[in-house]
Amino acid sequence: MTAGKGPANGRDALTAMPDRESKPPRLAAHGRALRALSAAECFGLLELGGVGRVGFASADGIMMLPVNFAVTGKGIVFRTAPDTLLALYADAQVSFEVDHLDEALREGWSVLVHGHAHTITDEREVKRLEDSIHLEPWAGGARDVYVRIALTRISGRCIEPG
Repeated sequence: MTAGKGPANGRDALTAMPDRESKPPRLAAHGRALRALSAAECFGLLELGGVGRVGFASADGIMMLPVNFAVTGKGIVFRTAPDTLLALYADAQVSFEVDHLDEALREGWSVLVHGHAHTITDEREVKRLEDSIHLEPWAGGARDVYVRIALTRISGRCIEPG
């Protein structure tokens, strides 16, 4: 998916990358097929929430850190503490990945997002998020820094019965 013109919610601003979605499913192991997910399917899976991984370039190299997240009309939101790597590198290009695997059934899916992360500093916006999404980080301590990832690209794939 690539960025295009569209409303602020970001969904209509994303367009499909033809090479990803026009390919037929490939057979995976044990009669399973690997299939590209549509943008709508990717958003549906993201909206389940849970734990995802934020990827970014740091002074020590590429980092991937787990976060609890929620999807809002404007992107993906997570909370962190002010003294963390996530806060230090919050205003940057990032990747975000979420997945689900069922090893017993040999099925699963993954969604990958690219976008720009930024710290939410507007107090009214922070209050609105606190009141509406009730995002509780698993990590201990104060996690009062809200970060939003504005999506520019989204893609996904699944392994399913073929």
